[in-house]
Amino acid sequence: MDLGFANKRAIVTGGSRGIGHATAQTLINEGAAIAICARGADALNAALANWREQGATAFGASVDVSDSQAFGQWFESAVEQLGGLDVFVSNVTSMNEYSGEARWKQAFEADLMQHIRATELALPHLRKGKDASIVYIASIASIMSANMPTETEYGVMKAALISYASQLAHKLGKENIRVNLLSPGPIYHENGFWQGVEKHKPDLYKRAQALSVFNRLGTAQEVANATVFLASPVASNITGINLRIDGGTIKTVNF
Repeated sequence: MDLGFANKRAIVTGGSRGIGHATAQTLINEGAAIAICARGADALNAALANWREQGATAFGASVDVSDSQAFGQWFESAVEQLGGLDVFVSNVTSMNEYSGEARWKQAFEADLMQHIRATELALPHLRKGKDASIVYIASIASIMSANMPTETEYGVMKAALISYASQLAHKLGKENIRVNLLSPGPIYHENGFWQGVEKHKPDLYKRAQALSVFNRLGTAQEVANATVFLASPVASNITGINLRIDGGTIKTVNF
């Protein structure tokens, strides 16, 4: 199926590894020009070099999204390099190493506020784009009341992100800008969180596997496939949804 990404321009945050990298690669495979950002320069530069060898139009820079000034400057530069913007995938998050109130503040910045700031940067350009679409990467932690202790703040902020995106979808519908979310379950990828759990906490890893009806963790590519579909013109009548990619981990009926 042709998803209609020829001549489309996309920005993906956190695009050097995991879900972001798989999403950027899939967008490239579908014919889009892309720009990514990530904190780690080595992985980012390796990804860009690989894509350019494939003949892709790909830009990127090492930038921390929590640095609003630096991120804003990069974002405007990326849009200029792309010649406009049609798709924005807001994916990036960060590990939270704080405790107490500082931990909540860090979660607010990393898992909610940076998405909102990025959206405000994207919207003026998306309004000029064609088949404009925003996709946020949330998490099933947003609807779980028995998260790991380290995911409490993360889950709360992802729940807020879902509320924000759902309201945004209704506000932007009249401008023909679609807004959707994906909520992955545990996702395994190289150098990712769950690879570390597999190595250092194998019992926890096995429990996470067992929550899925398939008795396995998801892959970054599985999330990327759904992300790119929702971002595409093919999904032109889909907005305001939160699609779970969790292998049946959450045992509820969706009405």
